[in-house]
Amino acid sequence: MQTSRISKLRRPAAVPTLRLPGLRETATALLRVLSVGVPASKDAARIIMLDPVLVFELLQTSPLQKNESASLLEALTQRVENTDAGLLQAWALRHIVQQPQRRASISSHRHHCLHSQFVAELAAHIARETGYAAPEEAYAAGLLHDIGLLWLGEYTDDYIALLAEASDERSLTASEWERYGQDHAEISSSLAARCGLPAGVADAIALHQADADSLVSAHPLVRIAAAAEELATYRGSQAPVSLDNACRLTQLDGAILVSLLADTTRTIQERASALGIPVETTMFSRPWSTAGKESSGPEVIDAGIARAALGAFTRSSFSKGCSAWTDFSLAARLLLGLDAPVLFVKAVDSDELTGAANPAHPGLSQIRIAADDHNSVIAEAYRDNVETRFQAAPRPPGRCAADWQLARWLESDGLLCVPWSNGFESGVAVFPCPSAEDAGEEIEHTLRQLLTEAATVRISERTAEERLRHEIEENIGRRYVDHARRIAHEASNPLTVIKTYLGIIDEKVEDATLKEQLNLLSDELDRVGALIRKTSDFTGILPTGPAHSGVAEILHDLRALYGEALFARRGIHFELRTSPNLPAAAIPPDSLKQVLLNLFKNAAEAIPEGGKLTVSAVAGINANGSPCLEVRVVDNGPGMSPERVQNLFAGGARNSTKPGGGVGLPVVRELVTSNGGTILCRSQLGSGTVFQIFMPLAA
Repeated sequence: MQTSRISKLRRPAAVPTLRLPGLRETATALLRVLSVGVPASKDAARIIMLDPVLVFELLQTSPLQKNESASLLEALTQRVENTDAGLLQAWALRHIVQQPQRRASISSHRHHCLHSQFVAELAAHIARETGYAAPEEAYAAGLLHDIGLLWLGEYTDDYIALLAEASDERSLTASEWERYGQDHAEISSSLAARCGLPAGVADAIALHQADADSLVSAHPLVRIAAAAEELATYRGSQAPVSLDNACRLTQLDGAILVSLLADTTRTIQERASALGIPVETTMFSRPWSTAGKESSGPEVIDAGIARAALGAFTRSSFSKGCSAWTDFSLAARLLLGLDAPVLFVKAVDSDELTGAANPAHPGLSQIRIAADDHNSVIAEAYRDNVETRFQAAPRPPGRCAADWQLARWLESDGLLCVPWSNGFESGVAVFPCPSAEDAGEEIEHTLRQLLTEAATVRISERTAEERLRHEIEENIGRRYVDHARRIAHEASNPLTVIKTYLGIIDEKVEDATLKEQLNLLSDELDRVGALIRKTSDFTGILPTGPAHSGVAEILHDLRALYGEALFARRGIHFELRTSPNLPAAAIPPDSLKQVLLNLFKNAAEAIPEGGKLTVSAVAGINANGSPCLEVRVVDNGPGMSPERVQNLFAGGARNSTKPGGGVGLPVVRELVTSNGGTILCRSQLGSGTVFQIFMPLAA
């Protein structure tokens, strides 16, 4: 019987939390703690734990994660700490000034809250008495076990009459099944699952009204929650069967359970008195009241004062913190019970509303809606400066494909469009919202306007800041380019003079060796000039000149030009082994010269006097599946540690005070790899260093 019953259940549709009524007294206490001005996260969390609606809203906004602590108090404390104080104050104030739509009495809400606290405390006590490892889970199950009552009261038209007809909770459950095809226990279970509570907690909530005979072999948490409910029933009815059921489910003696019942009653009475909640005799045993007379509550705040306070709290929550979009999402869920909206912004230079870039919906910027489009409810909201609603047509796309498509993207059958304007921009915030839901009370409208205004101001500010930063960067870039070009121009003059005098000297000398060296110097001056020009060229034009190198020729030139200065004067023997018929390598000559010269300079610094450097170049090597030319640079210096070899090519490695210091090696690697090559290094302390360069052959 139980199995077939559960199989027919469905989860409730998207549930806006806005009109689930929290208790004024707990909200007032929360606002008082939050207004102290000092960190009081745990104190605030303890108050939230007293109200099932507050717990539900906070956990639904930020559901529990699987790796979180089992402690409900710790989870709530963490969320209070991670939420802006202004937003929490606005949340508490909303529950003070906004009452439910008068379907249920304030007295009935007090019944629900105190009954839930009562069952939660009983469940936690029973868990500890029976040795259950997670009494916090039992408390959570007890606190949220009847929240489905509030959902049915707010989202069905005849539920209050059904409550008035019910003699007890079991008869109520039977009536719910007959009328709605589901009961409040399963709705409560579904809502608990939305909070990220473990499956065991959700099961315990779903089965808290089940027959005791069917639960004797169930999970301990299921039996604990059902026993707590039986004890609450026993307190009101004194029916022996309820106490017997609780004993069977817990395996505890009746005297122990009666003692727990008395202790818990005193605890809840004292707590209610501290909060200023008038206690009625039936509050603990039944989660609703049928009393027609309203009992008094905290003094109602003037509507104007309330709106001003809400505005101040809401705006303060957007004054700092992380991403504006992140804050917008959090505030929308906590204050409105809705997912974060997407924004449409009125273009400055046209009459179009353009979707603003959004991390969750990157394609939104491609949607453009004319402001005078009379088919779009989004355009209507902007044009008339009023909230509008979109309801998906039975046959898509309806009047406006853009509206229909946006609803699909937001996974909703309806949209709530809120116009906004600030000192920077104007547009429409589009919230996903079930189409069947109405616009709600005036305070809800005020909250949507305040929240949207505060969020869009900050988003527009951030957009303006990003635009300014981009302009500054562009300006700096232009100044740098101009400066580099001036330096290049000024440097070219002395280079030209030096090259001219080298030509004059070349005409006057007859020694062939000296003439060759002068020619090499002239070539190097040309290379330096080319590098300076390349540095100042930011047009993106690819470098000119050959894309291949004669490796043997370049090695001979570098030895002739730098062999004396780098090696001979330091007492280092330089040995070069090449073949004159080596194929060309697929790397520009300037790049290859820069690579080899860096390796030569590093070797010269590392090799002690009397040491040796051997450079060889061979073809016919196959690397990475392609024929390559290998250049090998071998020294008999002190070598390097494995740790230094591992980080040799890391960016910023530049230390010429130690052997093998790595001057320019990140650049070397970049030049080699960008041309399709590979560079490797092998070294051991006391055994020298080997660099191997594998370059693809030129086509």
